[in-house]
Amino acid sequence: MASALGFIINAAGLFVPLGLQAKYAAETPKEATSVQIIAGKGGQSGGNVPHIALWDNDGSRIGQYHPGRKDKIGDGEVKTIMVQHSENGNKQADPYYIMLTNLENDALCIAAITVANQKISGTFYGDTGAKCGQSWFLSDNDIGSNFQKPKCVWIDADHSNKINARALSFHLNDMAPSTDKMTQYQEKPETLCQSTPRFSFWGNLLPDGIIPFFNPKLEYKEDSSNGGQGADKDPARVVDKPNQYNKAVYMHQGEKPKRSSPQAHRRGAGSANHDPSHLIVTDDKGHDVREVCSHANSYGWDIASTVQQVYCDMEHKQLYALCGAQGPKDNCFDLQAKKIVPKGGVHARAEHIATVPGKEYTSFAHWK
Repeated sequence: MASALGFIINAAGLFVPLGLQAKYAAETPKEATSVQIIAGKGGQSGGNVPHIALWDNDGSRIGQYHPGRKDKIGDGEVKTIMVQHSENGNKQADPYYIMLTNLENDALCIAAITVANQKISGTFYGDTGAKCGQSWFLSDNDIGSNFQKPKCVWIDADHSNKINARALSFHLNDMAPSTDKMTQYQEKPETLCQSTPRFSFWGNLLPDGIIPFFNPKLEYKEDSSNGGQGADKDPARVVDKPNQYNKAVYMHQGEKPKRSSPQAHRRGAGSANHDPSHLIVTDDKGHDVREVCSHANSYGWDIASTVQQVYCDMEHKQLYALCGAQGPKDNCFDLQAKKIVPKGGVHARAEHIATVPGKEYTSFAHWK
């Protein structure tokens, strides 16, 4: 067991180191890398197990994992997969680049991914994808050495309800939380979010697709706090040039454009509500429901915060105050009745009632 280090983003928007215990086999009959996928928790964040592809730091493919069509990760569950080094002659190799692709249409919201072998390990947390524009939602999954609750990010094959990613990829050692590297990401977020070989989410990239690699390899300064790899020696070098990468490719950069498909037509359909019959109530001070309701890339479930005293109707991205003795009596959300009270209260005129979304919740989660 090894501590796989990564970083999340706290309520102040600062990068915070977070360790996660990465489990891998002490001895395996063939060379292999452990990939541990942790789903978000509290709604129905589980979904299809994604395909996994690994490359070394030279961009040479190490191995792939092919899930069955019916393989699933449940809400809040952990799936540990041993990816055999079947594409390099079963030789020892260090996994520096990884891609996860959802081949099916049961969307998966990923809170964390750890990658580890006997030499190196590291963790990607959903906060990075959310910061960089990937579809995301809050999660009630306590993970990591500090029992934090990182956001989860969605991957889905058919992009139903505007989920914007089928695949995600990242450069493992750039997820390490060295002090100077996190300072660089804070001060120059483009070195994280506009650096496609470092991190990217993809609209259509398939398992045999090829992600971009840093060539020549990156050079880093020594970290001022703990030694080892710190900030980039040349931050400008890691940032994408204008229109350098096409994030809608299926296999690799430069391919011929494909014709519009039924999947493409579904991308703009639907709402930001994964299941209108499910309600989440959170007591967690770290959960910002106002951000969820106003953010263009949030996707999940109707959610109320007892801390912020607000409720978000995710179908319409509309924020309401919670009704209460000290709060509003109408045009608010009644937490006990689980209903939106229209303007004018329960005896409102018909025209006001008609404008209020009807809510019929059949499932409920309470995040404490």
